[in-house]
Amino acid sequence: MTVDRRQAWCAAVAAAALLTAGGCAKDPTSVFVVVDADPSVPPLMILRTAVARAGDPTMQTSSERSSSAESDAADRPGPFPFPFGMKLTVDPSFAGNVVVSIQGLDWDTHAVLAGGSTDAVIQAQGMTEASLTLEPIRGGVPDGGSD
Repeated sequence: MTVDRRQAWCAAVAAAALLTAGGCAKDPTSVFVVVDADPSVPPLMILRTAVARAGDPTMQTSSERSSSAESDAADRPGPFPFPFGMKLTVDPSFAGNVVVSIQGLDWDTHAVLAGGSTDAVIQAQGMTEASLTLEPIRGGVPDGGSD
Protein backbone atom coordinates (compact mmCIF):
# COMPACT_ATOMS: atom_id res chain seq x y z
CA MET A 1 0.00 0.00 0.00
CA THR A 2 1.44 3.39 -0.96
CA VAL A 3 1.70 6.23 1.53
CA ASP A 4 -1.12 8.18 -0.18
CA ARG A 5 -3.44 5.15 -0.22
CA ARG A 6 -2.55 4.34 3.39
CA GLN A 7 -3.35 7.92 4.47
CA ALA A 8 -6.62 7.85 2.54
CA TRP A 9 -7.55 4.50 4.09
CA CYS A 10 -6.72 5.76 7.62
CA ALA A 11 -8.75 8.90 7.00
CA ALA A 12 -11.73 6.83 5.81
CA VAL A 13 -11.51 4.54 8.87
CA ALA A 14 -11.29 7.56 11.18
CA ALA A 15 -14.28 9.21 9.48
CA ALA A 16 -16.34 6.01 9.75
CA ALA A 17 -15.45 5.72 13.44
CA LEU A 18 -16.53 9.30 14.05
CA LEU A 19 -19.81 8.80 12.22
CA THR A 20 -20.51 5.60 14.13
CA ALA A 21 -19.69 7.23 17.46
CA GLY A 22 -21.86 10.21 16.57
CA GLY A 23 -24.75 7.94 15.66
CA CYS A 24 -24.58 6.23 19.06
CA ALA A 25 -24.49 9.45 21.06
CA LYS A 26 -27.66 10.21 22.99
CA ASP A 27 -29.00 13.54 24.06
CA PRO A 28 -28.58 14.20 27.77
CA THR A 29 -31.55 13.92 30.12
CA SER A 30 -31.94 17.27 31.86
CA VAL A 31 -34.15 19.86 33.49
CA PHE A 32 -33.65 23.53 32.68
CA VAL A 33 -34.72 25.40 35.82
CA VAL A 34 -35.43 29.14 35.92
CA VAL A 35 -34.58 30.16 39.48
CA ASP A 36 -35.90 33.37 41.02
CA ALA A 37 -35.69 34.63 44.59
CA ASP A 38 -38.08 36.49 46.84
CA PRO A 39 -36.73 40.02 47.48
CA SER A 40 -36.28 39.17 51.17
CA VAL A 41 -33.80 36.36 50.41
CA PRO A 42 -30.25 37.38 51.37
CA PRO A 43 -27.47 37.28 48.75
CA LEU A 44 -26.64 33.64 47.95
CA MET A 45 -23.29 32.35 46.70
CA ILE A 46 -23.89 28.59 47.02
CA LEU A 47 -26.87 26.61 45.72
CA ARG A 48 -27.60 22.97 46.55
CA THR A 49 -29.73 21.29 43.89
CA ALA A 50 -31.59 17.99 44.11
CA VAL A 51 -33.78 16.03 41.71
CA ALA A 52 -35.78 13.21 43.34
CA ARG A 53 -38.25 10.70 41.94
CA ALA A 54 -41.74 11.73 43.05
CA GLY A 55 -42.72 8.10 43.74
CA ASP A 56 -39.44 7.23 45.50
CA PRO A 57 -37.75 10.26 47.13
CA THR A 58 -34.84 8.04 48.20
CA MET A 59 -33.81 7.93 44.53
CA GLN A 60 -32.25 11.33 44.07
CA THR A 61 -29.24 13.11 42.69
CA SER A 62 -27.82 16.29 44.17
CA SER A 63 -24.96 18.72 43.80
CA GLU A 64 -23.67 22.03 45.10
CA ARG A 65 -22.46 24.87 42.97
CA SER A 66 -21.04 28.26 43.78
CA SER A 67 -21.77 31.42 41.88
CA SER A 68 -19.46 32.37 39.04
CA ALA A 69 -20.26 36.06 39.55
CA GLU A 70 -17.27 38.28 40.23
CA SER A 71 -16.81 39.78 43.67
CA ASP A 72 -14.60 42.34 45.33
CA ALA A 73 -13.88 39.86 48.16
CA ALA A 74 -10.81 37.71 47.54
CA ASP A 75 -12.12 34.52 49.12
CA ARG A 76 -15.66 34.34 47.78
CA PRO A 77 -17.68 34.86 44.61
CA GLY A 78 -20.38 37.43 44.10
CA PRO A 79 -24.00 36.41 44.72
CA PHE A 80 -26.15 34.63 42.14
CA PRO A 81 -28.06 37.12 39.95
CA PHE A 82 -31.78 36.30 40.11
CA PRO A 83 -33.61 35.30 37.99
CA PHE A 84 -31.29 32.98 36.08
CA GLY A 85 -31.44 29.58 34.43
CA MET A 86 -29.50 26.43 35.23
CA LYS A 87 -29.37 23.07 33.54
CA LEU A 88 -29.48 20.00 35.79
CA THR A 89 -28.42 16.82 34.00
CA VAL A 90 -29.71 13.52 35.41
CA ASP A 91 -29.56 9.84 34.56
CA PRO A 92 -32.27 8.72 32.09
CA SER A 93 -33.64 6.42 34.83
CA PHE A 94 -35.16 9.57 36.38
CA ALA A 95 -37.66 9.78 33.50
CA GLY A 96 -41.13 10.44 34.89
CA ASN A 97 -42.43 12.64 37.70
CA VAL A 98 -39.74 14.29 39.83
CA VAL A 99 -39.38 17.01 42.44
CA VAL A 100 -36.68 19.62 41.81
CA SER A 101 -35.43 21.32 44.99
CA ILE A 102 -32.93 24.13 45.38
CA GLN A 103 -31.51 25.49 48.62
CA GLY A 104 -29.42 28.64 49.05
CA LEU A 105 -26.60 28.15 51.53
CA ASP A 106 -24.58 30.51 53.70
CA TRP A 107 -21.01 30.79 52.36
CA ASP A 108 -19.31 30.41 55.74
CA THR A 109 -21.55 27.97 57.65
CA HIS A 110 -23.46 26.20 54.85
CA ALA A 111 -26.66 26.85 56.81
CA VAL A 112 -29.76 26.83 54.61
CA LEU A 113 -30.94 30.42 54.09
CA ALA A 114 -33.53 29.92 51.34
CA GLY A 115 -35.28 27.13 49.52
CA GLY A 116 -37.85 26.22 46.94
CA SER A 117 -39.11 23.23 45.00
CA THR A 118 -41.27 22.41 42.01
CA ASP A 119 -42.63 19.36 40.23
CA ALA A 120 -41.44 18.40 36.75
CA VAL A 121 -41.84 15.54 34.31
CA ILE A 122 -38.49 14.30 32.98
CA GLN A 123 -38.20 12.83 29.51
CA ALA A 124 -35.29 10.45 28.87
CA GLN A 125 -32.80 11.99 26.42
CA GLY A 126 -34.78 15.24 26.47
CA MET A 127 -34.84 18.58 28.26
CA THR A 128 -37.72 19.56 30.53
CA GLU A 129 -38.32 23.11 31.72
CA ALA A 130 -39.32 24.14 35.24
CA SER A 131 -39.25 27.25 37.39
CA LEU A 132 -39.17 27.97 41.09
CA THR A 133 -38.80 30.86 43.51
CA LEU A 134 -36.53 30.66 46.53
CA GLU A 135 -38.15 31.78 49.77
CA PRO A 136 -36.28 32.68 52.97
CA ILE A 137 -35.93 29.87 55.52
CA ARG A 138 -36.61 30.71 59.16
CA GLY A 139 -36.62 28.03 61.80
CA GLY A 140 -36.10 25.27 59.21
CA VAL A 141 -39.17 26.07 57.08
CA PRO A 142 -39.86 28.55 54.27
CA ASP A 143 -40.88 31.90 55.73
CA GLY A 144 -43.72 32.53 53.30
CA GLY A 145 -43.49 36.26 53.91
CA SER A 146 -45.28 36.44 57.28
CA ASP A 147 -43.70 36.81 60.73
